[in-house]
Amino acid sequence: MWLIKLIMHIKDLHMNDSVSKTQYLQTILELSAGDDQVKISNNQIAEHLHVTPSSVSNMLAKLQDAGEVDVVPYYGVTLTAAGRLTAIRLIRSHRLFETFMANKLHLPLSVAHENADRLDHDADPQLMQALDAFLDYPKYSPHGLLIPDANNQYHPAALARLSDAKDGEEVRIYGFTEDLELLQYAETIDLPLNSVWTVVKRLPFDGPLILERQGTELQITQHAAHYIYINA
Repeated sequence: MWLIKLIMHIKDLHMNDSVSKTQYLQTILELSAGDDQVKISNNQIAEHLHVTPSSVSNMLAKLQDAGEVDVVPYYGVTLTAAGRLTAIRLIRSHRLFETFMANKLHLPLSVAHENADRLDHDADPQLMQALDAFLDYPKYSPHGLLIPDANNQYHPAALARLSDAKDGEEVRIYGFTEDLELLQYAETIDLPLNSVWTVVKRLPFDGPLILERQGTELQITQHAAHYIYINA
C-alpha cells in the first residue's frame, strides 16, 4: 500500500511557491544545526540555496508575515515554533526518501538527494511512517545527518567542519550538508563517508586543503570544506 502511495505521490508532484518556502525553512534549520538561538544570515541562506540575497530578503518577509520566522535586521533569522515544525517534517521526509533510494535502490547519493527534493514536500504522514518501518527506523541519512523521529524530535549534535581542521590532524568524514552540488563534488573527487584522512596543509591565498590517505592525496576547496562534517 505504501508503495502505491509513493507512486501516486510522484505523479502528483509539481513545483510551486510553497516548495520554495519550505526549502527556506529547511535550510534555516539545517544551517542552525537545530539550535533555535542561532541566527542565520541572508548571505548564508543565499549561498546554500544558490539564490540572490534580494530573493532571500523577499522570501523571509513572506515567511515572517506567515509567522514562520523571526527576522532581526542586520543580525539574521530564526525559526518560530510553527516554522521549525514544518522544517523538521520536511527534513524527516527528505532523509527517509534519500535512505530508501540510496540503500534500497542503490542510487548514487546525489541522485537520491535530487529525487528526494521532488518527493519530500507535503509527503503523506502514513506513507512516511510505513517507509520508516520498512527501512527499520534509520537514525541517520546516507550522507551522515540525523533523521528526525516520528514524534518530530530533532536534536542534532554539534559537528566540526573540515574547514576548521588543523594541519596534521587526522579526520573522519562524518557527513555532508544537503546540497546537490556538494554531493556531486564529493562523488567526483571520491570522498566517501567514514573515510579517514590526514590534513597535510592548506595552500596559500585561500587555496585548497590537501588531504592524504594511504599515499593518496586529495585537494578540497575551502568552500566545499566548510560544508563537510568531520569526526563526531
